[in-house]
Parts: sequence; C-alpha cells; structure tokens
Amino acid sequence: SGHGFFAGGISRLNEAFGQAVLDFRIFLSYLLEEQGVPRVGVTGISLGGYTTALLAAVEPRLYFAVPNVPVVSIPDLVLEWRPLGDFIRVALRSMGYTQKDARHMCAVHCPLTYKPVLKKERLMVIGGVGDRLAPPKHSRLLWDHWGRCRIHWFPGSHIIHLDRHAYLNHMEGFFKGIRFLD
Repeated sequence: SGHGFFAGGISRLNEAFGQAVLDFRIFLSYLLEEQGVPRVGVTGISLGGYTTALLAAVEPRLYFAVPNVPVVSIPDLVLEWRPLGDFIRVALRSMGYTQKDARHMCAVHCPLTYKPVLKKERLMVIGGVGDRLAPPKHSRLLWDHWGRCRIHWFPGSHIIHLDRHAYLNHMEGFFKGIRFLD
C-alpha cells in the first residue's frame, strides 16, 4: 500500500528502495536458483512501477520489466501535488534546499539516474492519460529515458484503469513477442 513509506524523510526513503531491491533480488535468486524457474519478469503499478523501473536499471537477470502508471521522480511528483507541494517548497526553502537539491538527495533510487540493464525489446511502459496522481509526463520521461521502448496509453486515471482489457491484451502480446509466454 505504501503506508508509512514516506514518513521517515528522504534518508528513510533511500533506505526503503535499497531494501526493496535487495528483497526482490533475494526472491529472484530463490526462484531462479532454488526453484528452477526459467524466466522471471517484473511489473508493478504506481510505487510498484517506480520500483519496477529501478529494478530494470540494476537487475540483469530479469526477463522483462513493465512499469504501469510509474512515477520517475518522487521530488517532482510531490511538488506537483496541490496544496502539499506548496508546503514542501516552503519547507525546502526554510532549510536552504531547492528542487534540484531534493532530486539530488533522491538520485540514488531514481530510475532516471541509471540506464536500464535490460534490452529495449524487454521493456514496456504503461501510462494513464488521465492520471493526476502519477501524471503522464512521468511515463513519458521513462519511455524517453528507455530509448522509446514499447508504450501503451490507456484512457484512465491512477485508480480507474478504463479499457484495462486492452492494455492487458497489449501486455500479453508483448510477453508473447519476447517469448515469455507461448
């Protein structure tokens, strides 16, 4: 759910994403090495999309990565939310920090900091054109950063994924195209 994820400030946020990557890698090793699973990919929605994009930058054993309505810059995202962003700007200024400083403090876990370790053909982004929680520009930024990999836009928001059937079919076609599914 993400409950409490942001409560400890930026250093705790940095730790949390590091822990998420470590936990995923442990689980991935278990699946590949102990269970003999031939291929593992990752997809996630919202904060899970952010984590999916980060994993695509650091985990070469993944077969694919498909972030869905991802965020790619947490500082930019929270500063876009009204009225929260206004309060955060005031707080940053009162401590002598700028938006650029906030980006720098979060760069360690920002998917845009790193090039993906997966081939472009194994990457796909799904974005909601009406998403106001994770605005479409985040999906677009990731798509550009990933060399304009496959992308699918759906006519919905962060919560209401209108025409979800279409993007699930698009994902199925993607999985078949990379031979993840028969």
